[in-house]
Amino acid sequence: MRKLFCGPRSQRGAALVEFALVAFMLFVVIVAMAEFSRAWMILGVANGAARVGARYAAILPDVENNLDSVRAKVRDVLIASQIPDGDIHVDVVFDTGSPAKGEPFTVNVVVDFHTSFGNLFPRLDELPLKASCSMRREI
Repeated sequence: MRKLFCGPRSQRGAALVEFALVAFMLFVVIVAMAEFSRAWMILGVANGAARVGARYAAILPDVENNLDSVRAKVRDVLIASQIPDGDIHVDVVFDTGSPAKGEPFTVNVVVDFHTSFGNLFPRLDELPLKASCSMRREI
């Protein structure tokens, strides 16, 4: 005759499997939170860089011929924050087409954000983070 006993010994394997599943899900959530935090930080830096570029362009006397210096100013802020130069795209757009005094313009910044888990999910490897700042010309 065989005993049918379902005591603690038969539950040992189930607890190990449950722990493995829960630990994996917890790890995924923690990594996702860290990646989202990194992206949010880089977006904040990009917004600050766009603002610095817009302030610089607002007071630059001959902005039409010095757009490269505005782009360089924005890149300097982003590079100082350890963002690679190849991931930075800067564009200055004059809303009315002319950089006359009092006319609005926009500095657009796009930073290519590379996730840490891009090898697992190829579509999430490179996400564009966009920032912009609009001001009026003062000179």
